[in-house]
Amino acid sequence: MRNLEGLMVETGRVIHRRYLLQRLLKQGQTCAVYQGFDQVLQRAVAVKIAPAEHIATYRAAIRATSQFAHPNIIGIYDLIVEPEILYIVQEYVDGDDFAALLQTQLSPYQVVDLGVQICQALIYAGSSSRKVCHGDLTPSAILRDRRGLVRVNNFALPSDTQYFASWSAVGGDGLAVSDRGLPWGQQSEARRADDTRAVGLLLYQLLAGRPPGATSVEPPPDGRLRFLRSVPPELCDIVARAVVRQHPQHITTAETLHAELKVLAEALEPPIVTPVASAYQMEEAAMPRSFGAPKSGILAPPLAPRETDQVSPAGVGAIFPSNTSSLAAAPSDPTVADFSVNPPLGRPPFYPQMSAQPAQTSRVSLPLLLLLALLLFGVFFGAGYFIAHALFVH
Repeated sequence: MRNLEGLMVETGRVIHRRYLLQRLLKQGQTCAVYQGFDQVLQRAVAVKIAPAEHIATYRAAIRATSQFAHPNIIGIYDLIVEPEILYIVQEYVDGDDFAALLQTQLSPYQVVDLGVQICQALIYAGSSSRKVCHGDLTPSAILRDRRGLVRVNNFALPSDTQYFASWSAVGGDGLAVSDRGLPWGQQSEARRADDTRAVGLLLYQLLAGRPPGATSVEPPPDGRLRFLRSVPPELCDIVARAVVRQHPQHITTAETLHAELKVLAEALEPPIVTPVASAYQMEEAAMPRSFGAPKSGILAPPLAPRETDQVSPAGVGAIFPSNTSSLAAAPSDPTVADFSVNPPLGRPPFYPQMSAQPAQTSRVSLPLLLLLALLLFGVFFGAGYFIAHALFVH
């Protein structure tokens, strides 16, 4: 049994004769989240439980977001209102929360990809047909499932002013939340800028130095951004432009941040590794089987993979060289195309002209064969005629 602001919520309880509460996932300041099971549709769900004083706030948020359908946004299934409690039934996401991501030590590419996906959710919610800002884009709103898909939760809920106030000293001009007089979730230019800055804060926390096993990152006391040495300068610059409001190139919209992160993601994306057959294997496939196995363990070197062209922003090419450049063969290195390389012992040399020129063989002309057959037929026919005439006429 758990106490949520004076309310007793039992695990094992069935809500609305349908949703079985199985275990507590998280307990926050205004709600508790349980893993549940939908006994009608036979699927896992997440059940968010809010006490009476927050029912109006959550109902307003659900009215604004109930029609959302996007792969980067957690879906809402059901809403159950009781006199003293509200149950919000949501899609259950099996994955990692932000605290687990901090412990994973993501690569720069993975951090950029996470930012791209969060921006996609914000762009969808803020489109002309929806016009909804998030307003509370804190670490508790972010999940990543087992496939690497980022899921954003808690749209149109009141902002965690304590969280944003603590980070306002980091390029925030001392401003925690904009347009506090507007209804939560209602879109404005200032709130769109707040959401964009919130994405930058999340990315910075994943890129900042922290003790091993840390599940959270505190704002730097002096307000200066400090990144790990392994973070590319371009990524540091984009995050700083999103976080620091006084930056001359401050990023204020999710669309702009998404576009810049997308270009950087293409430059940082690791190459696809494919198995490459060695020269020995390719030669073995081309040679007749009668030559037998090689008598030596000397093999031709593997085929060097080709460098792939990368589209990168100005200046990125000098800092982000191709990840495959170190694998390219030197001019003197032997490759499959270099036929001057000595072949493996016990096998004849491989020459491409062997397959280009077919072997010359002696052949008898078809008309000559037909003429010879006709002559033989005439000889045998004439001989038979004279023999028969001699036997039966005389």
